[in-house]
Amino acid sequence: MRAILVALALPLAACSGAPSEPGVTATRVLEIAGLQPVVNALALSPNGSLVVVGDFDDDLIAREVPSGAERWKVRVQPGRERRRIDGVFFSPDASLVVTTGHEAQTLEVWDAATGRSVAVLDIARSRGVAFHPSERVLAVAGAATIHVVDVDRGQVVRTLPNAHASDAIFAIAFSADGQTLATISGEGSLKLWNWPALVLRSSTTLSGGLEAMSPVSLALTRHGTRAASNGIYGRVHVVDIAKGREERVFANVAQAPNHGMHAELRYSLAFTDDGNWLFAPDSHDRGLRLLHVPSGKTYPVLQGEGPFYKAVALALPASMVAFLRPGDDQGRGPYGLDVWRLNYQATPR
Repeated sequence: MRAILVALALPLAACSGAPSEPGVTATRVLEIAGLQPVVNALALSPNGSLVVVGDFDDDLIAREVPSGAERWKVRVQPGRERRRIDGVFFSPDASLVVTTGHEAQTLEVWDAATGRSVAVLDIARSRGVAFHPSERVLAVAGAATIHVVDVDRGQVVRTLPNAHASDAIFAIAFSADGQTLATISGEGSLKLWNWPALVLRSSTTLSGGLEAMSPVSLALTRHGTRAASNGIYGRVHVVDIAKGREERVFANVAQAPNHGMHAELRYSLAFTDDGNWLFAPDSHDRGLRLLHVPSGKTYPVLQGEGPFYKAVALALPASMVAFLRPGDDQGRGPYGLDVWRLNYQATPR
């Protein structure tokens, strides 16, 4: 991938007026080639010091950034049954890692520093995980049910079945202020819940033409005034929560559309603090783009050299992004891992 200098209108306040035009560049801080077997899931620690990769053969490997040194490696084999890893998630304090699987019967919690098993939870078919920003609580989307987990006890303490009727929940997220939990189904139904009561606050259905198997990622602004979700081919839907309607749809045409379904994009969306800017994957340029919600404009940040990416993970607190890429245009290995640091001429708000 190569870095691109972009002239941006990053706001100096939460408005869509005419701001100054700082630039955003990206510097690669880690590159690892020759990864085998089929890597599938990716997560960056919030402080950017650790990157964790999961694969189809149940291996979970943590590497230090920027050295690339292997910190630990474990096998995810609950009940001695091998399974692929479809999702990897860090806690906000970077102390815990969670692994999930679409068809798995369990969810696993690991010590991020050592790889030691902390808990194995009987939550089946989990697609999304969200740590509360300040409480030691984990919200899990397991099939059509919201599960609330006490992290210290390693136990499910509450469930909300049929949160989207019989539809499976594909993604889940907390607002940064911790007062709102959002969920979205594979049918494009977005729901916001008051936390901790889990009382439904609002419900919005995204516009037609949702991509297959979408959405896969969900993000909220700091106070839950906007929500964004993307699908496996890169289209991004932004919802104005107060007005209860879709505000923007950012198109994205993949250069390798037949392979977009391989992408795992669970932590691939992040709003800046003012909620007007949104970092998102760019399936056309195989990299990262920055979306200005008020104007609907799109700015490239990173442009890839490969045909597509296998997984994307953002760690906006550390201003970093990681990519897994295949070895050829058929999605075969060996695979590569890139970690980039975002550099701002002016800090996004």
